[in-house]
Amino acid sequence: YALSCGIRGLLIKDPDGEPFISWDDVYVNFQLASFFGKAWVFKEFSTTNTYVRAQMNKDRRFNFSDLIDKFAQAPEKPPEPSEPVALRVHRLSIRGARASLTDMTPRRPFSRMAGPLEITLNNFYTDPSNKNPYSFTGSTDSGEVLTWSGHFSLTPFRAAGEMAVANIALNKYAPLYEDFVRFHIEDGIFSFRGAYQFEQTQAGNLVVVTNVSAALQSLKVIEPTSSNTMVELAGLSIAELSADLLNR
Repeated sequence: YALSCGIRGLLIKDPDGEPFISWDDVYVNFQLASFFGKAWVFKEFSTTNTYVRAQMNKDRRFNFSDLIDKFAQAPEKPPEPSEPVALRVHRLSIRGARASLTDMTPRRPFSRMAGPLEITLNNFYTDPSNKNPYSFTGSTDSGEVLTWSGHFSLTPFRAAGEMAVANIALNKYAPLYEDFVRFHIEDGIFSFRGAYQFEQTQAGNLVVVTNVSAALQSLKVIEPTSSNTMVELAGLSIAELSADLLNR
């Protein structure tokens, strides 16, 4: 007697005919126990091969700005404050997600495809004392790899974990910065990893990063109007970097 719902083969297009949102399958399993307790309980929430397209046009409005404008309109009568809904999700799984990111404002448009992304979240509760573990892995069409894992809790919001990004090709992002600088990064690979802690406190937001390491390899910067080399660096690494924002 599982209360489940599935939506398969969804496709929503932008006005220009390009896909805006699509997925192969979305599955939700709702638990009968929700009718006898205070929390809405979901045994599973999963998506397969989700695709999202985000584009900033030359007028600096997104392809979904019309939706933002519609939902941002204030209601005629503000709703009365109410307690947040208690929510429990035993397993949230996002498999094969992809995101198309495009910026049309630079002289040369910037485009990147992120994915496939894999996200898992087990035993997510909105109870203030619960630690919600999560993990995230993904890549881009240029070979960059992102891993992110840890745990978080709500009321107040607290989070701790580790993050790593590898194989960031600096010249792939040239359209985003070449209109503002007088040099061209011909080559360079950047990577970093580290641990973090974030917590909302009465004294201020606690932000601590520890064990941060970063590496820059094969950097070569040239003049934009010629092939003359301005900076060339075989390698640079930094290890065991730490910072505490609240205590400065």
